[in-house]
Amino acid sequence: MLGAGIGILVGLVIAGLPIWIALTVGAIFLTFFFMDMPSVSVPMTMFGSIDSFVLLAVPFFLLAGNVMAYCGPARYIYEAVDSLVGHIKGGMAFTTVLTCMVYAAITGSTTATLAGVSALATPPMLRAGYSREFIAGLLSVSSTLGQMIPPSILMILYGALAQQNAGALFIAGIVPGVLIGLALGVTGMLLSRDRQQGVGARRTWGERGAAMTKAFPALLMPIIVLGGIYGGVFTPTEAAAVACVYGLAVSILVYRQITWHNFYHEAVRGAVANSSMIFLLVAAALLFTSPLAFARLPQEVAAWTIAAGLGQMELILVVTLLWLIMGMFLDPLPIMYLTVPVVLPALNAAGVDLIYMNVVLILAMQIAQVTPPFGISLYVSSGIMGVPVVRVVRASLPFLAVLLVCLVLLILFPQISLFLPELMGR
Repeated sequence: MLGAGIGILVGLVIAGLPIWIALTVGAIFLTFFFMDMPSVSVPMTMFGSIDSFVLLAVPFFLLAGNVMAYCGPARYIYEAVDSLVGHIKGGMAFTTVLTCMVYAAITGSTTATLAGVSALATPPMLRAGYSREFIAGLLSVSSTLGQMIPPSILMILYGALAQQNAGALFIAGIVPGVLIGLALGVTGMLLSRDRQQGVGARRTWGERGAAMTKAFPALLMPIIVLGGIYGGVFTPTEAAAVACVYGLAVSILVYRQITWHNFYHEAVRGAVANSSMIFLLVAAALLFTSPLAFARLPQEVAAWTIAAGLGQMELILVVTLLWLIMGMFLDPLPIMYLTVPVVLPALNAAGVDLIYMNVVLILAMQIAQVTPPFGISLYVSSGIMGVPVVRVVRASLPFLAVLLVCLVLLILFPQISLFLPELMGR
C-alpha cells in the first residue's frame, strides 16, 4: 500500500497536476488504506501542520519584500549599487548580482528577487549592450540568493521541520550567501569582459553619495531585522511584522511612491498568492509524510545508515546527491518536506550538525531552481525576458557551475557556514 501511494504521487506529478494536489491525493489514499484512519484526520492534519507561530513569519516577510519591491524603495538600491561599480567593464553584471543580494536580504524570496531586480536591471543592461539571454541567465541564478541570504523563507520552514532556531539558521547563511554572491558577480564581470559589453556612466563622488543617501532607508531594513533578532529584541516572526511596518513607513514617509494599485494589487495580492501556495504545499507535504512516519521509514533509513557504516561525509554526499536529483524534477518546498523528516534521524545518528546541513540543503535547492528540465527560475526568467528557455539554460550554465563549485566547498569546509553561529554561541 505504501508503494501504491508513492506510485499515485509520482503518476500524478508526471501527468502534470500541481504538486500539492498530487501529494494530497496520494496522502489521502495512504491515510485510508494504509493507516486505516478516519476521513476527519485529513483536514485535522493539514490544518495542524500550518498552525505554527514560526510559520507566521512567512506571509509577513513576503509582504515586507513586496512592499519594498513594488512601492518605491527598491529602485534606489539598484541606483546606489550601480553608482559604485556600474562604470567598470562588466560592472553592470556585478551590480545586478549585488542588487540581488540586497533584495534577498529584504525579501527572502527567489521569485520576488527575480521579478524586482529584472525590472530594474534589464533596461540599463540592454542599453549597455548586454544580450537578453545573458541577462536572463544571470538573473535566473542570482535571484536564488534569496534562499541563502537571511531572512530566508526556506530557512524558516527548515527550522520548523528540524526544530532549529531560525536566528541561528539565518546567521549561518550570511557568509556563504555573500561568498556565493561575490563569486557570481565576478563570473558575470569576466563573461562581460570577454564579450566586450558596454558600461554605465561614471558617477562623481557627489552623485554616489546622493545615491547612497537616497537608498539608505531601504538598506536599513535588513539591519533592523537581523539586528533585532540577534539583539534579542524580537523573535523572527516578530521581526517579519516589524519589517512590514518599516517597509510601509519608508514607502509612505520617505519615498512617497506608494499608491493603492502598487500596494494592494501588487504587494498585498502577490504576498497572499505566494503565502497560499507555500501553505498548501506545506500542508500537503506533511500530510504525505504522516504515512511515512507511520511506516517508520525515517527509523529504517537511520538503521540502514548505521548498518552500512556510512560516515558523516558519506551520508552528507548521499543526501546531497538525492536533493540534486530530486531538484531536477521538483520545487524546493516539496523536496524539503518530503526528505528532511526521513533523513533527519540518520543525520542525528551520524552526528551531522543540522545548522550546517541546512546551508548545504539551501544551496542544493538554489541549484534545483536552475537545473533543467524543470528549474522554475529558468522558466520565470524566460517569461520575463522573452527568451526561449533553451537559450536561458545555455546562458545560465557558467553561473550554475559556480553554484556547484560553492556546494563542494561548503561540504568540504563546514566552518564556512558554522563560523558565525559558533562565534555568537549559536
